[in-house]
Amino acid sequence: MKTNFFLALLLIVPCLAIADQDALTYLYEPVLNERQHAMARRIELHARNTELDAAISLSQDLLDSAEALRDTDPTTYGQVMINHGILRVAGGEYELGLSIIERGMEFLEARTNPFDEILTNSIMAKGICQLLLGSLTDAKDTFRRAQHITHRHKGVYNKEQLPMISYLAATNLRQGNSLAADQQQRFSLKVAEQSYGPNSIEILPMLSSLGSYFASRGDTISLAAATEFRLLRSILFRDAINLYHRAIEIIELNYGVNDLRLLAPLRGLASARMFEITQRRYAETALLRSQEIVDSNPNSQRTDRAQVLVDLGDFYTITSDKRGKETYLSAWAILQETPGTQQLASSLFDSPLRLYPRESPFLFLDRTPDGVTPGVELFADLQYDITSDGRVQGIEVIDKNVPNKGVRLLRQIFRASRYRPRIQDGELVSTDAVQSRQLFAVLYKKPLPDDPQEAPADPPIEPLLLLEEPPAEAAPEA
Repeated sequence: MKTNFFLALLLIVPCLAIADQDALTYLYEPVLNERQHAMARRIELHARNTELDAAISLSQDLLDSAEALRDTDPTTYGQVMINHGILRVAGGEYELGLSIIERGMEFLEARTNPFDEILTNSIMAKGICQLLLGSLTDAKDTFRRAQHITHRHKGVYNKEQLPMISYLAATNLRQGNSLAADQQQRFSLKVAEQSYGPNSIEILPMLSSLGSYFASRGDTISLAAATEFRLLRSILFRDAINLYHRAIEIIELNYGVNDLRLLAPLRGLASARMFEITQRRYAETALLRSQEIVDSNPNSQRTDRAQVLVDLGDFYTITSDKRGKETYLSAWAILQETPGTQQLASSLFDSPLRLYPRESPFLFLDRTPDGVTPGVELFADLQYDITSDGRVQGIEVIDKNVPNKGVRLLRQIFRASRYRPRIQDGELVSTDAVQSRQLFAVLYKKPLPDDPQEAPADPPIEPLLLLEEPPAEAAPEA
């Protein structure tokens, strides 16, 4: 169940998701003869184009051709071998790739000390592979070793350790230690501030990434949780909002108050306020400012204006504001100018999109249902209609192997859900007979509200999801 929840949490916190090909970042560039160098360049090109079978085959040829270097130049031979292991990992052969990387490291370490910077790439590739294999304690130790090497050579706040901190945070999430992951993320901000300056434009990507992370983390804790967890939820959202405000201030300082670069942090700020729930009126403030920027900026594109309107329409739909209809239709009309913008309109409006709450890969049961063999996939298949204003009605159960209690919870979630409706021929239309499968997982003990080792936050309930508050005037926040 821990693995199941981690998959759910990483879908919620995508900035910490790990991909097979992440290890390719740590390929070495060994010094080879002319023919071997040409082979290495072709391998790199294949890898860059995700032609991994060709890259692996050619890498094996290169490794065979470098056999003579085993004794004369073990450092170079080790780099060639580690690269071959990295390619195997990128191709999904984790165990084989890890064994090759570790064997290559033996050659690499034969003539180096344990803290030589040349080891960093191999250590990082090894850690990524261990993480992909689920060897979490080993992965954490490996990433810490890489981080320690950077500390010895470049100091505690060196920027080269930022990827290591990110992987340590991901490992902590896999282990169910979300608070340690939060701490790692805050340390990464400290490192960026020390490296670039607290008001430098170089930290803008970090501010946006961490804003998204903390908002996503806050969204995993229910407003109905115990007091200490509601406090943590408040802290997480406060951090997210402050990070977005910092990004906005830096952009205003360097580029002006009407710059299109403001759109991204304003959008993030609005999203954080939406999922915070209690301060949704500020989401509209941020979105309306985005609209003012694109409307007044001569460099704004048609797609910029449409996207801002879509975001506003989503806000109005979630808060049951009737202005959603006209806002969506305005966005759709803007995108009818060219085939390219029409294609974007299709991607936005050809099918309904669930806006709130976020779809959860799993809902949780306290025990395996009677009559179900342990290990069998637990599910409930629903069919429902989505109205032209984004509500769900006509919910029917098509098939299930979970108790009625789980189905009632699922019905409750769907009744509270809001969707961006379809647009057909310039009109908002309903969508009938939509089918959806919800998976369930079993808990063996009652979890704490913020204990991702066992379960996510309590599933939201309808009164909590939609506080049907009318848009209110608020002091400008963004």
